[in-house]
Amino acid sequence: MFDGAAETLQLTDYQDACPIAAIALEVASTNERLRGATANVFESWIGSGTRRFIAAGFSETRARELAIALICALEGAFVLSRASRNTAALGIAGRMLADSVARELATAG
Repeated sequence: MFDGAAETLQLTDYQDACPIAAIALEVASTNERLRGATANVFESWIGSGTRRFIAAGFSETRARELAIALICALEGAFVLSRASRNTAALGIAGRMLADSVARELATAG
């Protein structure tokens, strides 16, 4: 996921990041309808991630936490990568999250 995001940023000259985050940042305090729409999109992504982490063996609570962490890491890495015009942040965030999940799975099993 993070590698694909890095590739997309590079191919689009650092312009094609997450439009949902951009809208959310711009309208969260000024347009309730658009804020709600962006929150719904993020919640759908969190739900999808939660289901995948549950399928991997995590409890529902931990799966939701990991899904939220994934979205936060990805969105934050998008911001840093666009600002620096360098995808290193995406690589670092992806590796750190993957390592953390792998460690949890290893200790749980």
